[in-house]
Amino acid sequence: MEIINPGNEDFHIHSSNFSDGLNTIDEIVKFAGEIGLTKIAITDHNQEYLDKRGFSRTTYRAITKRWQNVHNDVKVQFGIEADILNSNGDVCMDIQGISSDLIILSAHPTPPYEDDPNKITLAYLNAIERYHDKITFLGHTCSVYYEEHIDIEAVTDLCNNYDIPMEVNGTNIATKRTNIPNLIKMLKAVKRIYINSDSHTLYELKTSRAIAFRFLKENGHLKSN
Repeated sequence: MEIINPGNEDFHIHSSNFSDGLNTIDEIVKFAGEIGLTKIAITDHNQEYLDKRGFSRTTYRAITKRWQNVHNDVKVQFGIEADILNSNGDVCMDIQGISSDLIILSAHPTPPYEDDPNKITLAYLNAIERYHDKITFLGHTCSVYYEEHIDIEAVTDLCNNYDIPMEVNGTNIATKRTNIPNLIKMLKAVKRIYINSDSHTLYELKTSRAIAFRFLKENGHLKSN
């Protein structure tokens, strides 16, 4: 199993500019430098998620093309956490009509996924088949949202087939929103992973990846020093 970002890089972070994070992009970037991160991706929720959950528009997405890091040397990328919408594998992967080169494929409970929970595995498989060339990695596939319905081994196998990494999500582990048996199954089979915070607060940005690394070490996926 290859860890794509074993160093000081976090590719799943939410801001208050575009979704449900508590901190602005500039606050996140400043703090990332303070805690030693070298590269981050701010990956706010897609437009379908924002609309269905009643988030008001506070910032125009196009402004990110003009944004520059004036605080430190942290490399900053703007991505999007896309959502599977139904068992056909329809996906929303834009914010205000603007997409990104970094796409996390996730599924969240109704809304934005509004199909039969028993079809969530089919939804993942169809979405991966349709959009594998656009997906950077799958986000929190082992969350408790669909723990009783998802065939994590089938999803992992298809990700491996298309060389799509999957995510170990530190905040979900910390907040007990990860189905641990499913995560262990995934880790036994997956070829490539990202270890991310999925932070919505600065505290999570600081601590959640370390929690994920500790889980991996305790379960034999990292070499002991």
